[in-house]
Amino acid sequence: MKKLFYTLPACVLFSMLSIGPAVGADEAVTPASKAFGGVGSAWGPAGEGFPAGKFAALLNYTYAETDGVRLHGDELHDNVKLTKNVGVVKFRYGIAPGLDIRTATPIYDIKKEVRSTNNTDHFGWLGDTAVALHKVVMNQADNAPFSLAFDLGVVLPTADGGNNNNDYTGNQAWGGGGGVGLTYFLGSNRFDQELYYYTFTEGEHDYRKPDMFRCLTGWAYAFNNTFDMGVESHLGWDGESKRFDRNQNDARWEWYAGPKGVFKHKATGTTLGALVTLPVYRDYKSPAPSDGFRFEIKLAKVF
Repeated sequence: MKKLFYTLPACVLFSMLSIGPAVGADEAVTPASKAFGGVGSAWGPAGEGFPAGKFAALLNYTYAETDGVRLHGDELHDNVKLTKNVGVVKFRYGIAPGLDIRTATPIYDIKKEVRSTNNTDHFGWLGDTAVALHKVVMNQADNAPFSLAFDLGVVLPTADGGNNNNDYTGNQAWGGGGGVGLTYFLGSNRFDQELYYYTFTEGEHDYRKPDMFRCLTGWAYAFNNTFDMGVESHLGWDGESKRFDRNQNDARWEWYAGPKGVFKHKATGTTLGALVTLPVYRDYKSPAPSDGFRFEIKLAKVF
């Protein structure tokens, strides 16, 4: 946990230093001349709001392959390979000015290959659904220095908890947490910063998922009404999981970053974004397969 408190200011500093020549994971109705926000599946709407009475449907898809089993930052071996296909179905609705609700339901398909034995296995299916309220407390469009919003969310035990799911992707556990998001526009530039923290109850198989912290930083530049480019940084910490109330000594830090491009079609209210991230920093307390890269796509439609 001590490392967490050192990292928080570093995240904010990174977001301020990333200014270069500038609507996001869930904001698809800002004017098309503005840059879109986060493309990665972990992103929320940062500091941006959503118009009352509007409804949006979103789909995130992530493809990733592990590049070996690692301990701390070092590769131990490449005997285990995971191939991940993860979809996240999201919905968002504007309840009132400055207040909206959104949901996110992950769907997992993970292939595990053990090279020494040539054994192959699949696991995954429906994960636990998150539901969050998003409240804007400062709006740059109303002459505030930036847009600022707070989230309050719960995680529902919607996963099947069966043999096709592993305990981390879904074990019918409840969860709760919150976050804060900041968005700043400067000409055609857009800067986003999100921080959030969630904790979980014990679910099936006497397993408790680790507490989770995420620091998401993004910059985007709108070339015109149709196309954006930018960069995203995803820093994540997972604490120790528990089984039978015993810590498993499996805490981890992962930091991935990379470029993105976004296509916006104003006439249909549709946005398509793509993102590729590579590892910047990885630290695992126990041996764990680690993604060598992540490729993500986001499709958003406003009704």
